[in-house]
Amino acid sequence: MTPRARRARQYTRPLQIGFLALLAVSSAQLVYWMADEVRYTARVQAELREAYEAQAESARSLLGSGVPWRDVQRIYPSLTLSADSTTVRVAPGVLARLESARARRLNRYAWEGAFFLAVLLAAMAVVYRTLREQARLRYRQDDFLAAVSHELQSPLASVRLSVETLALRDPPAQRRAELVQRLLADLGRLQRMIANILDASRLAATETRSAPERVPLAESVRAVVDELREQAAEQEVTLHTDVPESLAIWADPEGVRTVLRNLLHNGIRAASGGRRVTVRGSEADTWVQLEVRDDGAGFPPHEAARLFEKFYRVDGDGPARASGTGLGLYLVSRYVELDGGRVTAESAGPGGGARFTVTWPSAGGRE
Repeated sequence: MTPRARRARQYTRPLQIGFLALLAVSSAQLVYWMADEVRYTARVQAELREAYEAQAESARSLLGSGVPWRDVQRIYPSLTLSADSTTVRVAPGVLARLESARARRLNRYAWEGAFFLAVLLAAMAVVYRTLREQARLRYRQDDFLAAVSHELQSPLASVRLSVETLALRDPPAQRRAELVQRLLADLGRLQRMIANILDASRLAATETRSAPERVPLAESVRAVVDELREQAAEQEVTLHTDVPESLAIWADPEGVRTVLRNLLHNGIRAASGGRRVTVRGSEADTWVQLEVRDDGAGFPPHEAARLFEKFYRVDGDGPARASGTGLGLYLVSRYVELDGGRVTAESAGPGGGARFTVTWPSAGGRE
């Protein structure tokens, strides 16, 4: 079990125990309530039967003393006389109504009890799910803070080392150029992370984006590939693009660049060590589709939908464990959704590579 899973269990176990205890107590109370009602109605029915039998006995005494049956029936309308005028008994209809009244009462209480239990279960499910989501978000935020600290420390340490090297000695021109490139790469990494955090905060405060416009997809892909080419070279990743110049989407340009930047950055990071990242575009009807595929670390297939959740990072160790802040793919999903598109993720499993497919509305006819 991973540390994050253990933390999740620590958060949710007391809730599970509490909800199960409440459900057990409520169910026991409902069973007791129903059993008590069955006993009560049975006792009331028995008392009424005894009262009717007492009336029948009194009617027999009156008949024996010479009172006409007509007068006796006026006194006890719930009794009937047999055809041979020898037997006085309770009318069958009275007993049937008595049994029917008891059945209706028990049925009403059964429905009320079942409804009460259903409402209780639904309320418990809603509260439990809410508390569980809060616990999950809490430990994701803790994980996010730890990830941000780590992501900040690495480039800052590299920047400091490069600056100290330049300040304390005068390296050769080639070495100086390498240090400057490293500085630029580390600063770019810091800039991307800060931009992701600011974008996530801004998207959380609004549900709308600026007015969309026609965006040439091939041009945007080239700009982002050029921006990340140095990072790809450092990690020995080959970038291959196949995006027709004719493709144009209807979206927010800044959001498109953020989507491409995060998808390519994730692909390069996953494919580090001599692998390949391929970007391919196509058009179908009124939609434009962009596929970013890498043959790198991959992820468990069941994690696909959750990759786009805020602060979410894949559990695991080694290549299966995602680094970063857990905001990149969340921003991808939000920007694409706000532009009226959709994004999906697929993988054959850890080590099997990954494919992210983004679909935008085509710009054809929208200008």
